[in-house]
Amino acid sequence: MRLLPSLLLSLFLCTCGPAPESNAPLPKLGSADAPARYDTFAELEPLFYQGADTAYVINFWATWCKPCREEIPLLEKLAQEHKGDPLRIVLVSLDTEESAIERIPAFLTQNAPSLNAVILTDEDPAWGKTIDRVWTGSLPTTILYRGQRRYVYRRNFPTYVDLKGAVDPLFLK
Repeated sequence: MRLLPSLLLSLFLCTCGPAPESNAPLPKLGSADAPARYDTFAELEPLFYQGADTAYVINFWATWCKPCREEIPLLEKLAQEHKGDPLRIVLVSLDTEESAIERIPAFLTQNAPSLNAVILTDEDPAWGKTIDRVWTGSLPTTILYRGQRRYVYRRNFPTYVDLKGAVDPLFLK
């Protein structure tokens, strides 16, 4: 019963709906200590349309965003708990300042050493509408999908229970 308010809030804060699947190969995903860097969203776009065999948690964040930085250890914990499961967590930094980008590997190595990491420096706001028709660019934003199940959270996950509750439906049969 205590989870009911969180569930209702999640329904109001997320956009749910099917996404087209693609046969495009998964783009190169970097690691915490060596994030892959993309200058245009088009290079990264296939990440958002992979097949049904793996669940994806794609978290948009930036070094200047305090709630973003606070939830990254929760994502690391989720990865550890789901080791061996078909789950891929990808952190997508939207930092564009070189000084911030230079700090990303040290921050991620300390807080999320097992997660895939990408830096997207495309500042054209139009790309955001291709993955969520109502996203305004607010951070953090997390896209969760597996096959035709797709959820978009335009808020942070303040607790691990909140994050786990959002991800669990991806593993329902």
